Amino acid sequence: MVKCVLIISLLFSSFTALGKTKQAEAIKEIIWLQSYTPPFHITKSDKAPQGGLCDNLTEQLINTITDVKHTRLVVPQQRINKYLNEGKNVCFPCVIYKEKSSDIFKFSNPTTVYPPFSVLTTTELAPKLTKKHGSPISLMNLLADQHYVYGQAAARKFSNRIDTLIKNIMHDNSSSFSWSSENESQAVIARLSRGFLDYSIDYPFMADYFNKQGRFNNITSIPLAEEETGFIRGAIGCAVKAKNNFASQAIKKINNVLKATILQSPEYIKSQHTFLNSSFADFNKHYQQQVINFKLPATDAQSNTVH
Repeated sequence: MVKCVLIISLLFSSFTALGKTKQAEAIKEIIWLQSYTPPFHITKSDKAPQGGLCDNLTEQLINTITDVKHTRLVVPQQRINKYLNEGKNVCFPCVIYKEKSSDIFKFSNPTTVYPPFSVLTTTELAPKLTKKHGSPISLMNLLADQHYVYGQAAARKFSNRIDTLIKNIMHDNSSSFSWSSENESQAVIARLSRGFLDYSIDYPFMADYFNKQGRFNNITSIPLAEEETGFIRGAIGCAVKAKNNFASQAIKKINNVLKATILQSPEYIKSQHTFLNSSFADFNKHYQQQVINFKLPATDAQSNTVH
């Protein structure tokens, strides 16, 4: 009996010591990934003093979370998954929010709200597409129409519903994927403007942004019939495969400063207005409801207590 008690005590001591060791391994660095994708990331200039949609957010996170080292790493979009899968301490500030963690990302609370995805095409072709496939346009029918060529950046992802439609319908149909590592979003718009592609999918503000740059003036957006909700939440995603429970630790720090300062800071709100307000009439209402007043769903709160 004494021997049994001794063994149990030793096991308990070992588990306690192990728990303390793990608890003491606080994260020391967050590597912030950035891709070549305006208007999400833009080099600061007179025309863009705050950078892109995700740049002011990253800057404020770096300045506010002071107990870890921060490194910014600019990589081609298709290499982002490489860093995520290698188990590095990386976070990406421009992902679509999901209530539950994926096998790649653990998500922060929402950081912004985007208008629904749309079809991007030229002003010349838009009337022909809507006449044939409706307005809002049926993406399912358009993707199946082999008279038109679809294109996107190779690493671009959309909502689960749209990604599934593209994967299932475009397998045998005419499509073109851009593998450019230099300004990937602009590469697709350029091919669209010049007639090498007939249409793509992206946020409507992408058309506004590139038309205003002066290089293209013939890009327009068409609402999608498949986009039933009036918004898409943005968030920060941190690598689930990183060691030492990195994602949970990083997201806890991030959520704390988002709520305390960043999401209501005039600088950050201005950076979102600059790109979103003109093509998203309900931006202010949705930002207040879906970001400022966001409440974690009960089922998610139970499984992700770090929030």
